[in-house]
Amino acid sequence: MRFVSLPKAELHCHLDGSLPPVLLQRLCEKAGVELPKEEADFLRKIQAARDCQSLAEYLKAFDLPLASLVTEDAFFQAAKETARDAAAEGIRYLELRFAPLLSVRDNFPAEAIIEAAAAGLADAKKETGIEGGLLLCGMRHFTEKQNLTTLELADRYLGKGVCGLDIAGDEAAFPNERFMPYFKEALKRNLPLTIHAGECGRRENIALAARAGARRIGHGIAMKEDPALMDELARRQIGVELCPSSNIQTKAVSSWEEYPFRTFFDKGVLVSVNTDNRTVTNTTVTQELEILYQHCGMRETEAGTLMEYAMETAFAEPSVKEKILQEIRSWRDEIE
Repeated sequence: MRFVSLPKAELHCHLDGSLPPVLLQRLCEKAGVELPKEEADFLRKIQAARDCQSLAEYLKAFDLPLASLVTEDAFFQAAKETARDAAAEGIRYLELRFAPLLSVRDNFPAEAIIEAAAAGLADAKKETGIEGGLLLCGMRHFTEKQNLTTLELADRYLGKGVCGLDIAGDEAAFPNERFMPYFKEALKRNLPLTIHAGECGRRENIALAARAGARRIGHGIAMKEDPALMDELARRQIGVELCPSSNIQTKAVSSWEEYPFRTFFDKGVLVSVNTDNRTVTNTTVTQELEILYQHCGMRETEAGTLMEYAMETAFAEPSVKEKILQEIRSWRDEIE
């Protein structure tokens, strides 16, 4: 593949959707989760089909990962091994996101979950040099109290393994209007905020997220028919985290011919390319770049621009940004 040597960054990667299959199998066995006997059947349960028919079908692949993440060691190994796999394909900076409150139990508090995942990411850095941080996700179906708890946890652990805050879930049933107090509080506390918006359906969710202070938008597909909104995001330098293969699988976009990468890029939107879920979608950032090159009119040198955009909008320390930006520019100088 032509993009193997490119120093890469990934901003939109769900931890529970990205556990390496060998690790997931081991964690399920430790948790007493019954698994299919045949490897092919196991992979079918944790990877969405290429011809996946809906978001609901896609989300079924998360059942086993969520059932396996029940101990501190599981979260430690999950973060470490996912980051190690990412480093192996040339990822230099990785933001891993998850909702800690989905795994909280009576004797398993959110603090233990976050600290274990942060330790795993730190261990991966020691072994591979990969930089990164955790994004804590509120969930749209959570109560206001639960989401405020997630926000407070992000504030408490910011700079201690956590780099920002997100909200994810069913946009149609729980539109962004409901979460303006959550966004306002994040802004008040100066928490770096990315918001899942416009993955399917309403472009109004993207506009509201931008007005609420989001520094990045997760997916953003719904603004493909709204040039004025693209212009606004470009002008305000709000990043858009594209997840190409996932967007096709969940039917956010029906075909590569309709995929809006070229439209967004040519409008000056700071787009990044991401896997969404490395295991569920069975992909890497390198593969996603190749897909954009083959199907969406991306030029080879533009892959470097995408990585620059990713680092410019990353929730990273300035010194980390500059170091990796220099590596990306060196790659581009070599191929030009």
